[in-house]
Amino acid sequence: MKLLTTVLLSLVLGFISLQTSAQSKISGSIVDESDKTKLANATVMLLQAKDSILVDFTRVNADGKFAINNPDNQDYLLIISYPKFGDYFQTIKKGAGNVALGEIELQSAANLIEEVLITGKIPVVIKGDTTEYDASSFVTEKNAKVEDLLKVLPGISVDASGKITAQGKTVEKVLVDGEEFFGDDPTLVTRNIRSDMVDKVQVYEKKSEQAERTGVDDGTRIQTINVKLKEDAKNGSFGKAELAGGLGNDKEYYMGKLAYNKFKGSFKLGAYLMGSTDGKFSLSWQEQEKFNMSDTESGMTGDGGFFMVRNSDEFSNWDGKGHPKAISLGASVMDAWKDKKHKLNASYKFARIENDVYENTLRQNATNEGVINTEENKNIGSDANKHRVNAKYDLAIDSLSTLTFKVSADRTHADRATNVDASTWRDGTLASDNTSNQQEMSNITNVTYNAFYTKKFKKEGRSISLTFAGSNAENNNELQVKSELNNRITAARDTVDQFKDGNSKTDNLSTSIVYSEPLSKRWRSSIGYDFSQSKAHSVLSSFNKSASGEYNDFDREFSNDFNFNTRTNSANLTFGYKSDKIDFNVTNTLRHDDMNMFNNLDTVDLKRDYLTFTPNARLRYSFTKTKALGLGYRRYTQLPSLTQIQPLRQNTDQLNQTIGNENLKPSINNSFSLDGGSYEMMKGRYFYLGTNVTQTKRAIQMNETVFPDGSRILMYDNADKDAYSAFAYAGSGFNVIAKHQIKADINLGANYSSSYNLIRDVPRQNYEDIPYDENKSTTYDYNIRFGLEKNTTKGVDFEVGARPGWRVMRSTFTPDRNSEGFTLIGDARVRAYLPAKFQLYADLAYTYEAPTKTYAEKFERAIFTPGVSKKFLKGENLVVDFYVNDILNQNKGFSRRQTVNSFTQETFNTISRYFMLKVSWDFTSMKGAE
Repeated sequence: MKLLTTVLLSLVLGFISLQTSAQSKISGSIVDESDKTKLANATVMLLQAKDSILVDFTRVNADGKFAINNPDNQDYLLIISYPKFGDYFQTIKKGAGNVALGEIELQSAANLIEEVLITGKIPVVIKGDTTEYDASSFVTEKNAKVEDLLKVLPGISVDASGKITAQGKTVEKVLVDGEEFFGDDPTLVTRNIRSDMVDKVQVYEKKSEQAERTGVDDGTRIQTINVKLKEDAKNGSFGKAELAGGLGNDKEYYMGKLAYNKFKGSFKLGAYLMGSTDGKFSLSWQEQEKFNMSDTESGMTGDGGFFMVRNSDEFSNWDGKGHPKAISLGASVMDAWKDKKHKLNASYKFARIENDVYENTLRQNATNEGVINTEENKNIGSDANKHRVNAKYDLAIDSLSTLTFKVSADRTHADRATNVDASTWRDGTLASDNTSNQQEMSNITNVTYNAFYTKKFKKEGRSISLTFAGSNAENNNELQVKSELNNRITAARDTVDQFKDGNSKTDNLSTSIVYSEPLSKRWRSSIGYDFSQSKAHSVLSSFNKSASGEYNDFDREFSNDFNFNTRTNSANLTFGYKSDKIDFNVTNTLRHDDMNMFNNLDTVDLKRDYLTFTPNARLRYSFTKTKALGLGYRRYTQLPSLTQIQPLRQNTDQLNQTIGNENLKPSINNSFSLDGGSYEMMKGRYFYLGTNVTQTKRAIQMNETVFPDGSRILMYDNADKDAYSAFAYAGSGFNVIAKHQIKADINLGANYSSSYNLIRDVPRQNYEDIPYDENKSTTYDYNIRFGLEKNTTKGVDFEVGARPGWRVMRSTFTPDRNSEGFTLIGDARVRAYLPAKFQLYADLAYTYEAPTKTYAEKFERAIFTPGVSKKFLKGENLVVDFYVNDILNQNKGFSRRQTVNSFTQETFNTISRYFMLKVSWDFTSMKGAE
């Protein structure tokens, strides 16, 4: 913690020393030459005369007046622009001091003399709801990417992970010339296309695909950046090759990547091959959608809502555990023809990961009789691979009708070996110990398909949408289990030696229809119907070892064979109102679910049906185009699953037996939200806030029966009392020293959750009549982050931030052992641009968690990674890097969490210090990049 404090104090004191004296001002008023009308909101920009770099900007107020800072340390060019009027240019000489320009008259473009040609470039132009930047007016490094260009644009920031914030909102989509570019992940464009290929950068809020297709504005907006390329940069190929190798902690590390991209008009081709042992195998969220290899699925619900689901697994997101060895390859092709009437998008991806993980887990479980402590050591060795294909075809039948087909399939094979050694203690006495060895092999296949048809009618806002979708999934699993549980209180010993053969198949089918009808210019309505059904068959056969030594002795108790079928019918009615200021929408959905489960082994048939009503409403009020406040309410239900209803007995974990409850009812959730924000682009200021509170009635949770040796029976049940969860956030960003492009941000965050379950601590025999005791679990935390950054790609750039906070985890059973304490997360990044094309850089990530009543030891970790790089060749497209990952050798896998009445601390092996030499080569045939 001393290291981070020293760094942050040094930076803060350094910034304080940069305080500048009061600046001079340039002022004036803007009017129409013909009728002297005040031209409010005209754009005023101050540029350096020598290189046209933007220094400051503002907008004319409602009275037609403006004032802008004059640093007065060199010659400047003042530009004033207004739509459909000629631009005004004025040179401001060094030493001019305060400059009063008086009344400035702009001439209408219709009256301009044809011979007069204005050739000056305007760095920033506001066209309605779109802000447009002229890329050539902003300086970046040679061979810089779009990401580097965005960092120097006013009102836009990019963090270390590639996340883009524009006008105070997170950018979710980056387009190239108005089209998706190898998928919709922003980093694909920002980290691959060179900035010198860019003509303009546009920022605006894009309507949802549903709104664009149906013509019915649903109020959904996606913050979007459109990168417009130079005309001679729209055809060609580019790519990158990287190779790195190094040593650390008696291990060898390497990383290699080859990526190639080619596009000609609408045709785009992408391919890549990568492999690594340093954990950076480009399977983070920024790279998942690269080359259109996304594992994210999105679409529209029957009531007109939007959903997005990310299918995350070990191939798409490394959790920081172990030392993974990974290889991945893929290819993607996109094309459009016949005036984009037909569009095709297809991709293939393969990945393989080998990993060895060592975990140590300390767990405290509270009961009405005290605390149970468990220590578990686990070793997991895995080898898994996955193939995935995706295809999408869009057909514009005519100007009013569109049809989209999507299909995807994947197959995963995994081999996993797990060894566990655990001990359980009660009141300082060893209650039990257990060991387990599991060898598992699984093959999983998934296929999904859907078709989406939309037809708009001549009457604006009238449309009909049809959806048909389906999926098929199959999981084949073989598991060898050998385990032993020793009860140190009764000296009893329980062993398991079984082979388990599992197979499950699920077939889903759904269809929906939505009709939209405008009631007036501002009022709209829609009515929809959804039907879906799911058929699942699950078989698990357990075999004990017979006298012959073969696993052929069928164990009925720990085997199951179920058919689980569901059928859903729902109807919804939506009304909406939209004006310049107000956007209101309310949806009422009536849903009926039939559930049928048949136990084939016991010939038991279980049927349930549920009728639910789920209203949803949202209201958004726009004070201006850049200031808005929103309110929302959503009611939804969660049906119990197969494993929650039916008692599927298992013995793979001898300490924890889970059984179902056929009397479960759906949980009901009521969610209330508020959000808002404002943004002043010309001043680089933004503010946002939001909160959400969710009440859950009949929450499905697990009641616990705890035995003297620490083993438990867990049974699903509906809680009698309501559970609550809530979060709140707020933040602000602003310029600290605009001249040096130093920006600051402050962010507040808070989270809260509370839930109930029942627990009883009982003897091993005759416990059924012993009553449960109620336990309430509460967690909450709050934090504040301070951040400061400078991104100019010259001199020294930096990002520094600190997030102190306080976290509390409580259980009513153990008020004297609840966990609460101070937390601190810090980060710092610095990059110095030196002569001879050298760069020095360093990253610091700091984590601190104070001791608590539950865990007496603090946790502190500072991961410091310094490096140096040099660029070679005329185009500076060959880069050699040398860096030391975690030079202090402090990276330790660590986490603390609470689940119901359990406090858990986990440590695990991870990648720490290593020395790496990397060579990167960017290549391109794009003319605009020459």
